[in-house]
Amino acid sequence: MARSTVQWTTYQLVKMKDQINFDLPFQRRYVRRKDRSWQSLLMHTVLTDGYIPNLLVWKNGEVLDSSASKPKYIYYAVDCLQRLNTLFLFIEDGFALSDDIPLVGEQSVAGMKFSELTDELQQAIRNYSFAVTIFDESYSLEDVEEIFYRVNQTKPLSDIEQSQVLLGEDNRSVLKHITDSTLFRNVNFTKADLEGYVDRKTAVQVIALLSGRDMSFSGKDMKLYMREIGKTPIDPEIVAEIEKLSEYMMEGFQDWTSKMFKSLKKSVVPSLFITARKANELDLPAAAFGQWAQKFLIDEYDKDSEFGETLSRKTANKEVIQRRTDLMVQSMESFANAVAQSN
Repeated sequence: MARSTVQWTTYQLVKMKDQINFDLPFQRRYVRRKDRSWQSLLMHTVLTDGYIPNLLVWKNGEVLDSSASKPKYIYYAVDCLQRLNTLFLFIEDGFALSDDIPLVGEQSVAGMKFSELTDELQQAIRNYSFAVTIFDESYSLEDVEEIFYRVNQTKPLSDIEQSQVLLGEDNRSVLKHITDSTLFRNVNFTKADLEGYVDRKTAVQVIALLSGRDMSFSGKDMKLYMREIGKTPIDPEIVAEIEKLSEYMMEGFQDWTSKMFKSLKKSVVPSLFITARKANELDLPAAAFGQWAQKFLIDEYDKDSEFGETLSRKTANKEVIQRRTDLMVQSMESFANAVAQSN
């Protein structure tokens, strides 16, 4: 079986549009049609002459018009439907680039359609060269179906895994430093959690709450927040406070058993830092904070209580996060008042 790889520019692909067939029986629909973020990222890659994986097409010998003196061969999209549809749609002004798209050089293209770009940027899109791998007629439908299946076996990246790229090396190092702390290593993160960077996601949630960020912890909002942080250094004062509060809490938890730590739910951790901050403001000794945490989060924890419900339903919802935090702080303040009165 033979295959070849050629270079086709956007200009050439547009001229060949009627020769590209997207109707192979195993193909997905154009599922990215309403995914403006993905569409914009693809077009930003084109605008900046970035890398796009090879387009895979099947040239099985069929032509558009068998009576034509110079036949136009049909190219069946094997793995390129989402990318080519997005490319064609943008050139036809079918969507505007997202508001948070990065600069192209020093130019902002946010919210722009193709016709609104400068002539220079429009030409950059037309001139972009795609690597196209062509499978010839020696390949059967079953062969290209198997190729499509194997190419698409990659497990998609989660939001937090994608966002690791947005943060840059320095900020990734900060998150690793936080999650390597004794406190984070004792939180009940599973092996799958650690492989999926859930511990780092939790660290970002802690940073968001301590920074006073009013947001949910949904995948979409977390990704937007991490994109906003980008490669700008995470506030060193917040990082220092996290270190201080982590040490304070571990001093209070020094007598906890591994079984007790396993009872500490991941979704509690961000609110726990806010509660520890308040405890520090009240000059509550670390040992007393540990006693409160054991009582409230473990010994007297009731999944049917108001607090328990904040950990079982809509745990990433902004209002639920706020209510969870408020209940923890209120309980700790009552405990601190009782400690102060007993002294």
